Amino acid sequence: MPATSLLYIALKFVKRDILFKKLIAALTILAIASGVATFVSLRILSVGSRTAAQNIVEQVLPGEVIVYGQGLYDVSEDVLNDIRRLPGVKDVTPVILVTGYIERNAVFVLGVRPQDLKNVVSRFTSGSGFTTISGSYAVADVGLARRLNLSVGDRVAVKPPFGGFFRQYEIIGIAEVTMKIEEIGAAGGYIILPLREAQNLLGRPGYVSMAVVKVEDGVDPVAVKNLISMVYPGSRVMLREEVIGVVFKIMSLIEGLLLSTTLVGLAVAVFGTTSTITSTVREHQREIAIMRTQGASRASVAAIFMLEALLYGVSGGLLGLLFGVAGARIGIEIVSSYGFLNPPLILEAQTLVLGVALATALSVLASVYPVWRATSIRPVEVLKSE
Repeated sequence: MPATSLLYIALKFVKRDILFKKLIAALTILAIASGVATFVSLRILSVGSRTAAQNIVEQVLPGEVIVYGQGLYDVSEDVLNDIRRLPGVKDVTPVILVTGYIERNAVFVLGVRPQDLKNVVSRFTSGSGFTTISGSYAVADVGLARRLNLSVGDRVAVKPPFGGFFRQYEIIGIAEVTMKIEEIGAAGGYIILPLREAQNLLGRPGYVSMAVVKVEDGVDPVAVKNLISMVYPGSRVMLREEVIGVVFKIMSLIEGLLLSTTLVGLAVAVFGTTSTITSTVREHQREIAIMRTQGASRASVAAIFMLEALLYGVSGGLLGLLFGVAGARIGIEIVSSYGFLNPPLILEAQTLVLGVALATALSVLASVYPVWRATSIRPVEVLKSE
């Protein structure tokens, strides 16, 4: 049978099926679209979440190597001076990061040097930062200032996490803090103190929670990590990429659990398509028998119903892309509302193409059995029963 005649007949079949079985055809396309939409939306949300998580880690850790002690704040500044002298080390940023209290409100207390404020805040909304390493003043995060109704010139009483007494600090600036995991401190917010003041508050002069090491351009961070481990064997040394890797492993586990919902949706799409094409074959037995008696080959008959399945798959795939992008937007808003991540909407061509290709491939695969039945029809038996 010529290709043009075959295409014409196939399109006539599809047109008649869709016109006479509008509801079934629509449900089949929607079943395919729902499976593709779930896949696309989860994929877009996954890519956005991974990008947001990586950006957060890079903001929180403005260096390639992170050095911790065995406790909460037992990294000696003397050790940091030794680390600064190591080959390949460009800079070392000492940081105190602990929980504390402002009255009864739990907060995160950040202690940094004046020159490191640029690594901690993105901009000041009012006031300015401190210029000395000690002094009874503080910078409040915009979230904390909003929550406690703080403004420049107000005084706050800050208490360390364990024991100690409240100390008074004057708010000299309100800023957007970047050295945090988004709003993970939503229970209280962030208060930034000069490094010496934070050490005195904790009763640990000369010690910090961690040190963020920036390496020279072109230097392998792994080599610097190994050197630090040799100089400071009692420390816990991690690469920033290792932190990102741990975050990604956790996210991969969550994504794997969510993938099960995608598989359910795709299974429904496969069964729906199989049922629709099977019904179509049953209804067109007489036409198939007549075509076979007129010399049509099994391949020609198979191509007709494969084309119909292909049309369902492409239609469902394109509709699934629209639903998937819309679902991703909703998912991003939900994730952002919790404050841990603020994923961007990243539309990768690979994801969109894969969504349509997946719908098309599953639809064709789902039609294999009913198409086999169509090509197995014996014209004599069908026409005889007529």
